[in-house]
Amino acid sequence: MEEVLAAITLALAALAGLTYFAILPKPSGHVRAVWKTLPVSMLALYAFLMNAPSPLVMALVLSALGDAFLAYDGKHNFAAALVSFLIAHVAYGWLFFMFGDRALVVAEIWRLGAAIVSVALVIALVAYLWRSAASLAPAVLAYATAIASMAVLSLSMPSLVVFAGVALFLSSDAVLSVQTFKMERTDPLWPFAAFYVWASYFGAQVGLTIALVALTA
Repeated sequence: MEEVLAAITLALAALAGLTYFAILPKPSGHVRAVWKTLPVSMLALYAFLMNAPSPLVMALVLSALGDAFLAYDGKHNFAAALVSFLIAHVAYGWLFFMFGDRALVVAEIWRLGAAIVSVALVIALVAYLWRSAASLAPAVLAYATAIASMAVLSLSMPSLVVFAGVALFLSSDAVLSVQTFKMERTDPLWPFAAFYVWASYFGAQVGLTIALVALTA
């Protein structure tokens, strides 16, 4: 019975995530916040029902909280979202540390290469955003350090889906940060950036949740 409930919850999470695309163009507000928070909250419930390790549930809950903050405009909401996602990345990294095999990262050349490229890209992104981020630059650096560490640790997991999910997450964060610090809302690329951020972010969360439940629950 619990597995059936978990499967229904996962299906509803996917449906909520897909229907959020219709909410994307709408102004920020409570309706958008609820709809943006719902999909990953349901993924957290799915992970809980599947007896997944607490770091995974924690990472999803914190991500949903970050989604709620991002549903509203303003520097303070963005900063709060940054903190929520930073702690979520730490939780994911903790999970990878618990269940991964660090020797894998250097044992296979592609994993080592992916680790080096991930860290290099994060460093380049921070350098590109540093001046534009202004007072938020130290927070951006802390966040970037967390996600780079998460990417490297994800390569210690045997499933390629885990690293693919983290890579999607990283790309989503990169586009969101460029959108936030380098683009105006009048920019013709803004709607496409918003679409990509949600598609890559939610796809990453679904892939990570399913893969990590299968590996750890």
